[in-house]
Amino acid sequence: MKTVRIRQKIKAFLAERPRNTAEILEHINTTMRHGTTSQQLGNVLSKDKDIVKVGYIKRSGILSGGYDICEWAIVDWVKDKHPEWSPDQPFLLDRDDSAF
Repeated sequence: MKTVRIRQKIKAFLAERPRNTAEILEHINTTMRHGTTSQQLGNVLSKDKDIVKVGYIKRSGILSGGYDICEWAIVDWVKDKHPEWSPDQPFLLDRDDSAF
């Protein structure tokens, strides 16, 4: 039942625009009483058929160097902005929200 509420909150949060994993985690943990872990969030994002990965952003840390964070969007947002996309194709956006 907990993941159902998390899924609903994530989809509502992603309805406006794509967000990265860190933004989603912060939103869930500040708006829900018990929040979630990054591992549980990763499982929900990767397994939900209504959520797709649309790209990566680079993060740089002082000690760890650089690493990538995934950006996510809901299928309806992708179909609305890029009608030529079909769910069986991979989908990535560049900085200008152009698909490639």
